[in-house]
Amino acid sequence: MTTLALLVLSSALAAPPGYTVSKSDTNGCTLYLGPADAQGVKSMRAECVWPDVKLDTFKAKMGDWAGHATMFSTVAESNVKKAGDKALVYQRHSTSGIADREIMIWMQHETVDGMERYSWKRADGESLTVKSGNVECPRSTGYWEAKAEGSGITVVHELSYDPGGRVPGFIVRWFQTSGLEATVAEARTALK
Repeated sequence: MTTLALLVLSSALAAPPGYTVSKSDTNGCTLYLGPADAQGVKSMRAECVWPDVKLDTFKAKMGDWAGHATMFSTVAESNVKKAGDKALVYQRHSTSGIADREIMIWMQHETVDGMERYSWKRADGESLTVKSGNVECPRSTGYWEAKAEGSGITVVHELSYDPGGRVPGFIVRWFQTSGLEATVAEARTALK
């Protein structure tokens, strides 16, 4: 019965046109890679079914903007600068083999089409003094969203990320596949 429910549910989720499957059946997720945009950035998407995660836990953890540094290994720092309906958050991202990336982002929670969405986008115009040796990240836009499904949740995660600076192609390709796989695995582990 559970397998049938997962098949029906996963067929109800649909990646945007032009996205191709990069990996399936990993941590209850299908991973997608979108087409390159005008700047050459490819968006990433994960569609997941997590029967072992409760919606209330998802909302509590995803809404803790500062706590993202404890959930995700690539987020070395996540400090809330201004709180409110939208939170201004400083983040430092760290990946082996490249300089740390820094960015100011607006984060917010909203309900979209019955799903609880926790989204972020670069806070253009906000002051950021990048530490020596680090690089300012020109783009980080995305969201995590979920809704209750049976005893668990369905989850969609999208990310469009441009690290800026010089990044070897093999690191970009790793981030778009294995990096996304690691991110959803870390999220699921943190939410159990």
